[in-house]
Amino acid sequence: MEETKVYFKNLIGTSYEVGTQIGKWILSTPDLLQKVLLPPNAYPHDKFVEIFDLLDCYCQGINEEIKGFSDTIGVSKEQVLFYAMTYLERGCSLMAALPQKTESGHTVMARNYDFNDKMEEMCFAFTDIKGKYQYIGSTLNLFGRCDGMNEHGLAVCKASNGLPVGNFEGGQKAGVTGFSFWIVVRSILENCKNVDEAIKWTMDAPIGYNINLMLADSHNKIALLQCVDGHKAYKILDGNTDETYLSSTNHVLLDDIKPYEKMLIENSVIRNDMIIGLFERNRRISKNNIKELLSTSYPNGLCCHYYSEFFGTLRSMIFDTTDKTIEMTFGSPQANEWHTFSVGTFDINEMKVLLPQEKTRPDFYKIN
Repeated sequence: MEETKVYFKNLIGTSYEVGTQIGKWILSTPDLLQKVLLPPNAYPHDKFVEIFDLLDCYCQGINEEIKGFSDTIGVSKEQVLFYAMTYLERGCSLMAALPQKTESGHTVMARNYDFNDKMEEMCFAFTDIKGKYQYIGSTLNLFGRCDGMNEHGLAVCKASNGLPVGNFEGGQKAGVTGFSFWIVVRSILENCKNVDEAIKWTMDAPIGYNINLMLADSHNKIALLQCVDGHKAYKILDGNTDETYLSSTNHVLLDDIKPYEKMLIENSVIRNDMIIGLFERNRRISKNNIKELLSTSYPNGLCCHYYSEFFGTLRSMIFDTTDKTIEMTFGSPQANEWHTFSVGTFDINEMKVLLPQEKTRPDFYKIN
């Protein structure tokens, strides 16, 4: 058993002011400072200009936020690793259900996020930037977001589609030029009120990451959008559709982009089958049913403790877009308590988190 920390941040003000707040936090946490910077002149200036201009178009305000950060810590904006990582990982399990499929009669979405704690800042933030919607969610590379819910009850989470894409060792080269997922998630939370707006934004934006995006809103709509090498497809469910739930792990499910899939990892199929099995067995699903699935060890459930192998459960989350709440555990749900959050400031700064350590089975990464 290992132990780590989760940080809680309230980021409130103009974009520049929020950047200075992040800078002051990172200056007080030297271990994180080393993870977020490049050496001077390491990133080509022409590439920096391209991503800078693209962000101004699709995620307005973030460049000003990074300027506040870089001014505070005393480096050039071009040294901020976020730019290099964003322009073009991880395992996850996603599910969403309409009110007619849940015991509570609420729209519910849930996910496990599996990765390595040492590659994350482990921060959950309330963000209130002037001119943007308020939201809570998990930060990634300081300025990106991995999941969350905004003030309108729009919730979003993601999973990698196939091998992770990115500018890092072992990452798959992007098939097209565009954003990584943490800009997609953040921009949706800041700028969209519902599933329809989120789908429109995502279909229009240049996305270089191969992503499975799950969405749910307070108007009883859920959606799955999948992207492979720039090819996109989506499915939206509401009260007028026969289907009442969606699931996704780390492979392609939508027929329109099936031809672009490069590989199928067996554990992804098994995890998705576990989700489908739960929804097909039960006429109506309770949050406790979902918690049990999220907390049960693979291959009988979705929980994994393979942190040293970059597949350990860092967050388990249940989004209730009717109540506009998130129930979640940080770290393994087998070793940590569930907490409930709504969109608003946090009254906690840090939390200790337990991470049980296990090794994968020999066939865990088998490719079908």
